[in-house]
Amino acid sequence: MAAPDAPSPPSYRAALRAARLAAAIAPELLWGRSAVARENLRLAFGRAEPGLLAAVYRHFAVAAVDLLFFRRLFNPMRFQEHFRMEGDGLAHYRATRPEGAVFVTGHFGNWELYGAAFRHLGIPVAPVARPLAVPWLDGAMDRFRRAHGQESIPKRDALPLALKAIRRGVCVAFLADQAAGREGIPVPFFGRDAQTYAAPAALALKLGVPLYAGYSTRIGDGIRYRCFAEHVPVEGDVESLTRRLNAILEGYVRACPEQWWWFHRRFKPPKAARRGRKLSPAGVPL
Repeated sequence: MAAPDAPSPPSYRAALRAARLAAAIAPELLWGRSAVARENLRLAFGRAEPGLLAAVYRHFAVAAVDLLFFRRLFNPMRFQEHFRMEGDGLAHYRATRPEGAVFVTGHFGNWELYGAAFRHLGIPVAPVARPLAVPWLDGAMDRFRRAHGQESIPKRDALPLALKAIRRGVCVAFLADQAAGREGIPVPFFGRDAQTYAAPAALALKLGVPLYAGYSTRIGDGIRYRCFAEHVPVEGDVESLTRRLNAILEGYVRACPEQWWWFHRRFKPPKAARRGRKLSPAGVPL
């Protein structure tokens, strides 16, 4: 991939240096989050390598800088220098021009820039988003999405609003890699049953619209990301299709484990199964 002609501004380079320095000390400062990530890594891979955890912190620190500087550095006329589109998903969408679609991704690479990339290609995207705990940050993210043509769907009212959006011809995007609690169904993830959202599979089957899955990975400074998307055949029932999507997402994590958000308690069971029991940092009953 050719580098953009214009050099990155000093402020961006300084922010990257600061982010990497902060990431180096984050595992000790954020000991609670680190404990969750270490256990998740052990549950997934049987061990938690310190180098991998450090790489996870480093990735998300610099990805945050990319998000902060995106509007300043991104040049739509040089789209291919910022985003490398791969997989058959984009070609399938353009060939079929569906009236609505379902997209499944996760907390990989830089999911906010991933959505912005598809919107800049003319694909109407509406991400299902849970409000962030920090109000000013939640507002900032909503403004970012709106500035790049995306209208968020509140997770609380996701199903009816997603149904309406798909019928309007929108591609509704779900980040389906977090614990779904009682709303989900148990399907394997890294060899363990994990509560998983069934809404993406249910909507695709009910409406008969195309289903896509994908993720992004950071491949260099200066806002450069690989954006992968694949077409997933809509077949079987809700459980079997959800199982298939979980296996696809697991494959993405295995390909680039340092760019997945390990800080979420992905393997925790529903609240009823946790009540009254001693839990590990990752929310798993001991």
